[in-house]
Amino acid sequence: MSNFQIIPRLLRSLLLSLLIVLLIAAPAAAQDAPKIILRVGTGDSGEGLNPHQQIIELFEAENPDILVQLEAVAGRDYYARLLTQVAADAAPDIMQIGDDAVSQFVDAGALLPLDDFITSANYPLDTGIYLPGLLQPGQYQGRLYFLPKDYSPLAIYYNKKLFDQFNVPYPDDHWTWDDFLATAQALTQDTNGDGTTDVWGIQLPANWTSGFEYWVAAAGGSLISPDGTSYEGYMDSPATVSAVKFYADLYNVYQVAPPPSDLSLFGGGNSEFDSGTAAMRLFGRWPQAGMLQNPNIDLGVVSPPTDATRANVLFWGGFGISSTTKNAEAAWRFLRFYTGPTAAEIWKDWALPTVASVAESSGLQADPREGVWIQQLNNLAPRAYTFNKLWGQTGDNALRTALETVLIDPGADVRAVMTQAAQDAQAALDQLTGQ
Repeated sequence: MSNFQIIPRLLRSLLLSLLIVLLIAAPAAAQDAPKIILRVGTGDSGEGLNPHQQIIELFEAENPDILVQLEAVAGRDYYARLLTQVAADAAPDIMQIGDDAVSQFVDAGALLPLDDFITSANYPLDTGIYLPGLLQPGQYQGRLYFLPKDYSPLAIYYNKKLFDQFNVPYPDDHWTWDDFLATAQALTQDTNGDGTTDVWGIQLPANWTSGFEYWVAAAGGSLISPDGTSYEGYMDSPATVSAVKFYADLYNVYQVAPPPSDLSLFGGGNSEFDSGTAAMRLFGRWPQAGMLQNPNIDLGVVSPPTDATRANVLFWGGFGISSTTKNAEAAWRFLRFYTGPTAAEIWKDWALPTVASVAESSGLQADPREGVWIQQLNNLAPRAYTFNKLWGQTGDNALRTALETVLIDPGADVRAVMTQAAQDAQAALDQLTGQ
């Protein structure tokens, strides 16, 4: 065999060997390719981090080019910490915010608007997937900055054990304030005849101003003008006064609600419903899981009663994209997944689902308890903070003082108290806005 015949064979052998080496090395090279790292900031902690981690694992499996790091931002100053990170150009790419801080973060330039992402060609989002009312809290000045994570309207919890014990019919979704009062009176009992109430009709949240907004809305009122400039004529309107008077009378005149144990504590510090000595409680969904495990309670849930109109108010949390992100498209891909149908299948085991198809397919809408919460999304009235971002520094303080006054002093003139509250709120607003 000549040397000219051997050389081509050697070349073919070398080329084949090189090809095999390249094929073997290719997957390793692909695995070593740099990934986009996204940081997600959350105020959740403990077991509350579990659904985040489950969703992140699913996302990473579908998006191998992205690595997501969950950062639990601990401490009472969660918002302050995030805003400090924004100022230092070091904020998480995705941030979890409650409805009370949307305007604060947008005004600080901390967030990217989502409108263009939603209509993008590569990763569009049909916002019609969400249940009614859940996008509004994430909007500010005509633009959308957040997609919904979790939420709760208000409802009335009731203990079937006490209703059965005193032969009182369970409430239904068509009840009115008059029906509610009659029910609470029938359940307020001195069981041993010593002149002291042993069972209360309703545990109310005392000076909790956010929860009180339901009463005002149901009476047909509003605490502030639609343009956000005036408390006078609204916080002291006949509708608001009637709501405050009815609420105070439940404590002081009809005496169907236990007095607040400590007004410095959230909701007055009462615990009668949990102990089985109050038949009803007005609150959000947050403690429901614990109530279902409470041996003192056989739990029912019903919509809040109607007065002039059927109304409710929403408490909400959502996710937005930080303005400091260096990977906006990747952050959007994750946010879209984080709040989409796949993630909602996981969130529903921890909170109410935000995606309509998941709420329906899981049977939650038909559930006698969970269906009440979801149905209440059709009755939402706008919260006062949506009309003016300074509500927390102005109207909220004045309303809290007014509620404490009428709860502590049974002889207080409700109209006069609310007139003073409106004047105080207006003076605070005018001072802050330079009017």
